[in-house]
Formats: sequence, C-alpha cells, structure tokens
Amino acid sequence: MEIVEDVVIVGAGIAGLATKMALKRVMVQALVLERSQKLRATGAALTLFPNAWLALDALGVSHKLNPIYAPSLKNSGQGIRTIHRKTLLEALAEELPTDSIRISSKIDAIENQESGGSASIVVVNLEDETTIKSKVLIRCDGVHSVVARWLGLPELVHSGRSGVRVLAIFPQGHGFKQEVQQFVDEGKRAGFIPLNDRELYWFLVCNDQHS
Repeated sequence: MEIVEDVVIVGAGIAGLATKMALKRVMVQALVLERSQKLRATGAALTLFPNAWLALDALGVSHKLNPIYAPSLKNSGQGIRTIHRKTLLEALAEELPTDSIRISSKIDAIENQESGGSASIVVVNLEDETTIKSKVLIRCDGVHSVVARWLGLPELVHSGRSGVRVLAIFPQGHGFKQEVQQFVDEGKRAGFIPLNDRELYWFLVCNDQHS
C-alpha cells in the first residue's frame, strides 16, 4: 500500500502530538507514526517553565491542565508547573482526529527520492510493507531514533550521571507546600516537587562515581 502525505511526524509522544496540533491549527495536514500498539502514556512527571505553558495556551490545551496542576514557583506570569506526562499526552491526543495517528507503524527504511529538478521527497517504508511518501519528515521519536540514524547523527553519549524519577500518589494528600525542595551534595542531588495536593514527583541523581 502506498500513502502520500504533506508531512510525516515520527513519534507520537508529547513532542510529536504537540507538533501535529501546531500544524493542524495552521491547516497543514500531517500524519503521525507510532511504532507501539497504543500511545505510550508512561513516565513520571514533566516540569514546564512559563514559555512551555504559553505554548500549551497557543495549542489550546492548557485549560484542561490548569485546574489540576498549580504553579510551584510564581514570581511572574504562569510560574513553573510540574505535571503528569500521561495527563499531558492524553490532553493532546484528545484534540486530534484518531486517523491522524497511525499506531503499530514500525519503520523499516527511509530514503530520498528525486521528484524533478532539485526537489526530492522522503519515502518511509514500514515493516508491514506500507510505503509513505512525504514532502517533509519531522523527527520526534526520542533518544533511540530511527530518523536520527538515517540522518547520520552521532550516537548517544552517556552523560556520566544516573538517576531515578518517581511519581508518588497519596490518596489522602501528602501535606507538602506547593514548592520545590532540593538537597544537594557533591556529585549527588535529590528533591521533590508537588504536582497538586495528592501527587508528588521525586528524583535522585548521582554522578557515576557516587552511584
């Protein structure tokens, strides 16, 4: 089967769905490819600074999140908010037509194809033998990126740090103030941030020699 699209976005995570929403608002057709059998609404929490919240305002989804997640720091404007990754992903997905996200779409190969003159198109071949031709290919497929390998980008480099991130839920409430708490030592850092009255995000990061 052959499909022709104006834009193909690889990866249906937060970046991919936000990109799709932005294009939709300016009337640009795009198809999102996701290799998993469903949207991967996993992960702990995500801290968003005011500029990110303004982007969610522009996309028309911040109103869904405002009642749930209060600012941790509010020196000016929207402040800093920490939100559940799953909630943000679902808020974005709810605003998109179901046929704009193609799940179970594992990429087998990507190639350029000349289309006359100096112009070219991108041809994406999927493992199910579907071929998708597009003018534009946008990479939103995370750290183990098929698109990055096709582009010849450098391999991943270990940062020299290891970390743990956890989202804890307290049905009866956790009792902490809506503020960031951090504890710092040489080569080590830990902290927690309330998302709201019941959810708490905590993290621990160590340099490798302290792991």
